[in-house]
Amino acid sequence: MRKPSELDLLFRRAVADGTFSGASLLVRAASVGDIFFRSWGRTRKDGETVHAGTRFDLASLTKPLVTSPLCMWAVDRAEFGLEDPISRFFSRSQVPHDKRSITVRQLLNHRSGLPAYKPFYFKLLDVEGRNDKKTLLLSLLLSAPLVHPPGKAACYSDLGYMLLGLILERTLGAPLDILADRILFQPFGVEDLHFQPLSVSPDPTVSPAIRSAGILSFAATEICPWRNRCLQGEVHDENAYSLGGVAGHAGLFGTARGIFLLLSRLWEIRSGRVQYPEWSAEVIDTFWTRSNDAECSTWALGYDTPSPENSSSGRYFSSSTIGHLGFSGTSFWLDPDKEILIILLTNRIYPTRHNERLKAFRPLVHDFIMEALHAESLF
Repeated sequence: MRKPSELDLLFRRAVADGTFSGASLLVRAASVGDIFFRSWGRTRKDGETVHAGTRFDLASLTKPLVTSPLCMWAVDRAEFGLEDPISRFFSRSQVPHDKRSITVRQLLNHRSGLPAYKPFYFKLLDVEGRNDKKTLLLSLLLSAPLVHPPGKAACYSDLGYMLLGLILERTLGAPLDILADRILFQPFGVEDLHFQPLSVSPDPTVSPAIRSAGILSFAATEICPWRNRCLQGEVHDENAYSLGGVAGHAGLFGTARGIFLLLSRLWEIRSGRVQYPEWSAEVIDTFWTRSNDAECSTWALGYDTPSPENSSSGRYFSSSTIGHLGFSGTSFWLDPDKEILIILLTNRIYPTRHNERLKAFRPLVHDFIMEALHAESLF
């Protein structure tokens, strides 16, 4: 029977061999009726000890924790529909012919045809003012060549979520960080998730003014080769940084507890255990279900599902599971059938993004936890 001491040893070894400098793990299992939480390591070499309040750069977890839930809310309130084309949100002259049929659904499930990534930040950094940056970003997004026709294949795309962020702001009438706080975090009682708006300097070697600097604890990420400093409390993603730290694809910071509270609220609404007037179980279920038109893809609407082989979720999560990974070394997997949630936050890109050790460690930990829960020996 596996015991918590074995899990502790796994994480201590991972810190020692450089898989990450610090980590937080939260496990919620309804069958056991308790929450397991523990942290390991330090925020950086010779940094402070990671604790329950340490914020991690959540990277692409911004997509399932902010952008997709805001789209749920907007769809539920008929602000827009999943089948609405992007030409509804922008003038016809702005949207090239090859992109006019792209729908909100296709942006959410990565079937828009937009490429995975473009280094827009080189151009965005030269622009002053938030609105001017967004005007340029929209132009860059809509002029990016498609990698395939809309709806024909899946290609995980940061660009699609940058565009969703702009659509949400235009439709709901406020910046994305304000929308997240007003619609998600405050109503759901989530205090430990937030964007970290930056005052981006034209000189990347000058650290920007960080909100809450010196008050909150942040896990370090990469020693950035073009900003020429170790990033701690400022977003790692270059495009999000160039936009001032707030974007639809990246920019969110938070703790395992914050992620747990947000996902738990959505989980409770979907299951019918609680009710919020502005949310329906049906719309959450729609977003959490693997897309019918994506037989060759694991994507739901803003959420991933376990792949048949070599999934980062390990071997034991059911087919109803939803989750996501973040480039910085963060992840969550939620199995509504088995009522298990595992949140794993690390800073695997400290001090360099070329560290790939987490790929083997993550499914190993997930399998360990699932086996321990089966034996009722984790708590």
